[in-house]
Amino acid sequence: MSSNLAQKLTTRIHDDENARVANSIVDAFARKARVLGIRSISMSDLARSLRMSTKTLYKYFDTKEALVHELVFRWEARVHKPITAYGTNDLMEILRYRIGVWVENDAQYSSAFWLDLKTGYPELYKVYIDSLYESMRAMRERLSPYLRDDVDAEFAWSCYFTLMTDAARRKTFEKVGMTREQSVFAAFDFWVKAAIDPDKLAHAEWQSA
Repeated sequence: MSSNLAQKLTTRIHDDENARVANSIVDAFARKARVLGIRSISMSDLARSLRMSTKTLYKYFDTKEALVHELVFRWEARVHKPITAYGTNDLMEILRYRIGVWVENDAQYSSAFWLDLKTGYPELYKVYIDSLYESMRAMRERLSPYLRDDVDAEFAWSCYFTLMTDAARRKTFEKVGMTREQSVFAAFDFWVKAAIDPDKLAHAEWQSA
């Protein structure tokens, strides 16, 4: 599977009268999976939580893999949102949006979920990981020109990834009385103030690579 597949992943949900129910099933699956992991969820348990028969559930999704596919597709659709859809070219607004996607995707899902995705659905896991690295690469590429002149770039980015990773950990944000999202954005703002030259950044816009 190529690294470009992340941008080519397509939904299997048809845009018809069944789409609303199909999407509600994915919503319910996501809520369970983020806590319990994937393997721990049976299709019969999922059906019961939705107050539908297993037979009805299978009419929409014939396998658990189909549900995982839709979950990863949703992430990719948000990560690879076209620049024109943001309604702005402001670099920081777009980067903050992408950080928000990371918080919702990666940081809110349990280690059990990621292990199950990696071992049970390796191709879909690769799609997500490729996308994550691409997002990290884009972040570094977009912000590096605005680093302060007296800051070593490698040190700055090492600090960035350390701060963001730790801020997303439950033991960190609960200790300081924040939500995960508040903690991550506070860490990002802290890093920006320490590493970025505000004069360089003042009129920065997102430019297509």
